[in-house]
Amino acid sequence: MRRTIIAASVAMVAALSLAPSASASSYRSDYVVSAFGMRLASTSFQSTITGDGYTINGTMRARGLARLFTTTKGAVTAAGSIGNGAVAPQSFDVRYTDDGKDKRTTIAFSGGRVASAENMPAVTRKDDWIAVPGAELSGVLDPIGAMLVPARSGGEVCGRTIRTFSGALRADLKLSYLRTIPFSAKGFKGDAVTCTARFVPIAGFNRSKREINNMRDNGRIEISFAPVGRTGLYAPVKARIVYEGTTVNVTATRFEQLTN
Repeated sequence: MRRTIIAASVAMVAALSLAPSASASSYRSDYVVSAFGMRLASTSFQSTITGDGYTINGTMRARGLARLFTTTKGAVTAAGSIGNGAVAPQSFDVRYTDDGKDKRTTIAFSGGRVASAENMPAVTRKDDWIAVPGAELSGVLDPIGAMLVPARSGGEVCGRTIRTFSGALRADLKLSYLRTIPFSAKGFKGDAVTCTARFVPIAGFNRSKREINNMRDNGRIEISFAPVGRTGLYAPVKARIVYEGTTVNVTATRFEQLTN
């Protein structure tokens, strides 16, 4: 489960790299994932925004003592558009190697809904598998697009439900305001709005899956969002996930626009 949390955290903070622009712009974002006072993983993302579209390329790798438990490394790419106060994903592709085993998830979107999704290897489906109804695949966001929040001010960031689809699991994140904190990283210094995020699994999992049930019933998530320039968008710069006595922290060390 620790590897699952790390991978989910990395996918989540990938959204930091995004910001729309009237002309092509490039961005660089770096992050660290830590637990038990140790660095578990590092990630780096390069993004290009042209007009109302975005593309992202990112990498992740286990670091420090985490290498004793996992050999996780991988890459993620995503693309989509931003307009009319909303994010519209078009494609999502994450590939990673875990303990020598290659894994991959791809999602394609069309007309505001999931057009296709594939997991390799396939997700294990037991007798208590909860299938995702077709209606639940409309108006959803991939793990990157889900963390890009359009808002006119920090006060509008929380108090919303984000509908997510990871390629198998369909879940909601229900955001509620918690506090506002100061935050700084290379390329950014200012306030970040912190929301609690209640994890609500909808479908696409085995009903007896202990990890998902425990995260729903006992897990705690906090996400701090910061404004992305003057774009009217907010993205996470910090996250804290508490699960079964383990606290995983994700922190941006760089959040910088490189070119205009």
